[in-house]
Amino acid sequence: MLVELVMTEEYVVGFDGGATKTEAIIAKSDGTLISSGVSGPSNYHVVGIDGAKGAILNSFEIARKKAGINIKKVKVAVAGLAGLDCSYDDRVLNSSIPQIGIAETFRVIHDSLNALYGATSGRVGVIVIAGTGSVAAGTDGKGNRVRVGGWGSILGDEGSAYFIGLMGLKQALKAFDGRVKETKLVEQLRKALSITETDEIIRKVYGEKMSVTEIASLAPIVTNLAKEGDEISIEIVRAAAEELAILAKTVILRLRIQNEKFPVATVGGVFKAGDIVLKPFSNSIQKLALNANVEKPRFGPGIGSVLIALEVLNEKITDEVLQNVEVSYKKLY
Repeated sequence: MLVELVMTEEYVVGFDGGATKTEAIIAKSDGTLISSGVSGPSNYHVVGIDGAKGAILNSFEIARKKAGINIKKVKVAVAGLAGLDCSYDDRVLNSSIPQIGIAETFRVIHDSLNALYGATSGRVGVIVIAGTGSVAAGTDGKGNRVRVGGWGSILGDEGSAYFIGLMGLKQALKAFDGRVKETKLVEQLRKALSITETDEIIRKVYGEKMSVTEIASLAPIVTNLAKEGDEISIEIVRAAAEELAILAKTVILRLRIQNEKFPVATVGGVFKAGDIVLKPFSNSIQKLALNANVEKPRFGPGIGSVLIALEVLNEKITDEVLQNVEVSYKKLY
C-alpha cells in the first residue's frame, strides 16, 4: 500500500539557475517541500544550451536521489533562469530545455519572475532587484505579470551597482576637469583603482577594459561615502534610488495596483547599503502607491519557481498550500 501511495503522489520541481549554480527543489502537489539539489551554472550564454540542460538535469537528479523517490517525470517543472533576456532567448530555452524529459509540463521563465513569486508568494506585489544589474517585476495576483528593465549595462541597468560605480568614475573625471567640486570620492576611487592621477581612469576603463563586475565593485565606495555626507556621492545614490523607484512605479502603473496594499520586495547588494538607498526609494514609491510597503522577500527564487509550478498544477496557490510550503521550508533549510 505504501509503495502504491508513493507511486501515485504528484510532484513538481522548481529550478533557480544562473552563472554560478543551479538549484532544484522538489515538492509534493500540496506544497510540501521534500528535497533540494545543487549543480553547476545554467546560464546558456555562459555554458551553452547543452551545459544548461546538463546542469538542470543534474540538480534534479541530486534532489530526486536525496528525496528517495523513484520517478522519471514530475507533473510540472518551472525553471527561472538567468540569460532569458529577450524573446529570442525565450524561444531558444523553451524549445530546448524541456527536451531533458523530466516533466509532463516544463516552463522556462525569466529569473525575475521566480524571484517575484518567492518574494510575494504569488500574491499581488512587486520585486526590485539591484545587484550588478537591475530589473523589476510584479504581479496583480490575478495572473497578470510585468517585467521592467534588465537590459544590461549598455542599454539599461539603471540604479544598479554598475550604474553607481560608473557614475562615480564619471564624477571623478568631471572633478578632474573642474566641472564639479572634488570630494573624498576622487581620492577613494584612485586608491581602489591603484592609480596616482585621476585621469588614469581612462587607462583602467579603456586600456585595461574594466569589466562590468569590476565597475560595479566600486559601488560600496560611493554608498559608504554618501553615508558620511560626501556631497557628490549623495547625489549619485539619490539618482540610483530614483531610477530603481522608476522601475517599481512603472510596474505598479502597468498592473494598475497603485490603490492596493502590497509589498515591494528589495533584493541585491545595492539595497544592502541601507537607509541611504531605501529611504529615498521608498518615499518615491509611496508618492504613487501610498499602501506599498518596502520589505525583504518572503522566500528565495528557488521557492518562487516551486510556487509557479504549483500554480500551474493546481490553477492557484491556496493558503493551505502556502502554509505547507512555509512549514516544510523551515525543515528543509
